[in-house]
Amino acid sequence: MEIITMVKGKIPESSLNDFTAAYASMKEEPLPEGLIASYLLKDMIEPDVYTVETVWADPETLKKLMDNDETTADVKLFEKFNVNPNVAIHEVRDTYPQYEE
Repeated sequence: MEIITMVKGKIPESSLNDFTAAYASMKEEPLPEGLIASYLLKDMIEPDVYTVETVWADPETLKKLMDNDETTADVKLFEKFNVNPNVAIHEVRDTYPQYEE
């Protein structure tokens, strides 16, 4: 069962280029165990709000990080820009359309 996390915060226009560059640099780091995908999303209604959505293979891998008091890279990204992000964790119950694993 996959888990999706959504880490969301307001990024000032003056920091936007540095923020997106910092997100891009995360791709150069080794992938955390269980990470399937990560997306940088820009809110279409509130253009200064950004969300990093991550898809995890299962809750155990994310739980390991949290049990070790490790801050995930997406939270660290926002904190680097002095933003205390809103974090939501969701269990995937169903998908449409179905995709091949």
